[in-house]
Amino acid sequence: MVSIFKTPSRLNVLTLVSLSFCLTTDIAAVFERFPLTSLDYSDKNLKKVREEVKHNLHVSISNLENKDLVPLRFFVYKVKANDNFFKIMARTGMDLDTLSSVNELSSPHDIYPGMELLIPNMRGSYDAEEPRSDSMTRKRVASKARISQKFIYYDDRRNAWFVPGRGLQKEEKSFFYGMAFIDPLAEEGTVSSNFGRRRDPFTKKSTFHGGIDLAADLGTPVYASADGIVSYSNEKGGYGNLIVLKHNLGYETRYGHLSKLLVDAGTRVKKGELIGKVGSTGRATGNHLHFEVLRNSQKQRPVFHGHI
Repeated sequence: MVSIFKTPSRLNVLTLVSLSFCLTTDIAAVFERFPLTSLDYSDKNLKKVREEVKHNLHVSISNLENKDLVPLRFFVYKVKANDNFFKIMARTGMDLDTLSSVNELSSPHDIYPGMELLIPNMRGSYDAEEPRSDSMTRKRVASKARISQKFIYYDDRRNAWFVPGRGLQKEEKSFFYGMAFIDPLAEEGTVSSNFGRRRDPFTKKSTFHGGIDLAADLGTPVYASADGIVSYSNEKGGYGNLIVLKHNLGYETRYGHLSKLLVDAGTRVKKGELIGKVGSTGRATGNHLHFEVLRNSQKQRPVFHGHI
């Protein structure tokens, strides 16, 4: 099917990483980036990033005032064919929280050959709940993290604070591993078209498919994949009858081609609650559910139990 929603391209991690290094006054800075060409332990830059990560790990969060952190900088690694998220994480000395947060990954399956990942020289994550860069916000972010203000960094590119030593929230990890979502058809559907490039059934050309298609009988119940608020419930072009749910942390799910819409916009729904019925409305070749997962308006590979 053709999406009638605008889909912003994935953030280009080669964009210069412009951060404000938070001292007593805001100082705009562009941090150096170094190429990381190999995950072989003999690689000079891999040794460097591992040494700096190890050093910064030894700096006790409670004693940051009296210790020296190696200033934040980034290495850029191009993913190779035999790489995976956990291999890259282990080889670079990262943890799940840091690698996923810095690169805005929504699941371990988001990486692909040729993708360029940012590898910082310290562990930490972004506090996206505080998008302002003023001194009062800086003080509040530092207080929450129990860290000195001079060791947190504002990232203009992300409108968020990088906080050394900060881990992801429990809910963030749940989304990352796909545990936050359930199968919207409760295992009553069969994947007929996956996420990514495919041959369009109408034009016969190779196009990007921004979700997964789950073939099922007409009228099969469709359930909310996670707790959320209905932001849209109506007909929408190629989607046919469409329901859109807004979830925490910038996530959104879309349920297209429905034969029946059973919830109204503005309704709060629980995970597993009945919201519609499978159909073939809109641009569809047969009865199925077109299911999409987005984070911050970018389409992600749907990950839930039984499907990756």
